[in-house]
Order: sequence, then C-alpha cells, then structure tokens
Amino acid sequence: GVLQYQGGKWIYGYNRCLGKCLVFDAELGGSLDGLNIMLSRNFENVLIQLDYMEVAKAIHERPMSS
Repeated sequence: GVLQYQGGKWIYGYNRCLGKCLVFDAELGGSLDGLNIMLSRNFENVLIQLDYMEVAKAIHERPMSS
C-alpha cells in the first residue's frame, strides 16, 4: 500500500507477506494495515481509495465497535 498527501506526494509505503489467500483478504488486509499506520501516526480526515468494490462495501457497512 501507499500513503500519500492530497497532491500525491508520497508519505509512506508498506507491504507484508500474506501467503496464499483470496483477493478479498489481501485487499482488506492491506486497507486495514494502512488505516492502522495512519492511526499510529495521528493522521485525521483521510480518504481511502480502493479498486475492489467488495472491500469498500465491507468497510463501509461494518458497524463501528465501541
């Protein structure tokens, strides 16, 4: 994954070995990794861009935990 500023300036890149898995699992895992990195670096007001609609739906439709 890649974290960028609004203008496209590179902030941070990340990856990890997932082994054998479904595309959905890889996309969701990468998205969650990116969110965790942003949270740990105190980023606010982020925009997530995904190219896999099922992952976007899963993130959007999941209820927030307290």
